[in-house]
Amino acid sequence: MATVQFRISGGQVTPVITMPISATILDLKERIQLFTDICMTRQTLRFNNQELTNDRTISHYEFGQFATLVLDVKPLHDQYPKFFILVKSCNEQSKLMRVKETTLVGDLRSKIERHFGIPGKLMSLYRLSLEMKDEFPISAYYVWAGSHVEVLINIEPR
Repeated sequence: MATVQFRISGGQVTPVITMPISATILDLKERIQLFTDICMTRQTLRFNNQELTNDRTISHYEFGQFATLVLDVKPLHDQYPKFFILVKSCNEQSKLMRVKETTLVGDLRSKIERHFGIPGKLMSLYRLSLEMKDEFPISAYYVWAGSHVEVLINIEPR
């Protein structure tokens, strides 16, 4: 069965997803949702500045064996700008935290520091196995309602 390997760009996390050419773009969006937690209705996929149509098959676009797609995510409506995420530390502590898509990772780190009492400089935040950098918004790491952010405590030996 012929497949296409897609590199999905658009945020700091770049998933690689393999799909059969008989699948539709909607099927691909469903797979992206499983990986990133981004609802399919918020996703727009582009290839060479062309928006891909949900009901078309992958073979319709003649991508070749490898293709890079750009994922655009529609922002949340202004009436519901805040949502909850689950922050989990390595010592099994967890906490629901209320954030916005535009919250910077550094601001989330400060919030976690206040709640858990762990100095921010001793922690690393991870989403989808990628360390998050303070200067980016959490949405760059596909953090949405219900997402999990992992906290790793970096304690250096004496």
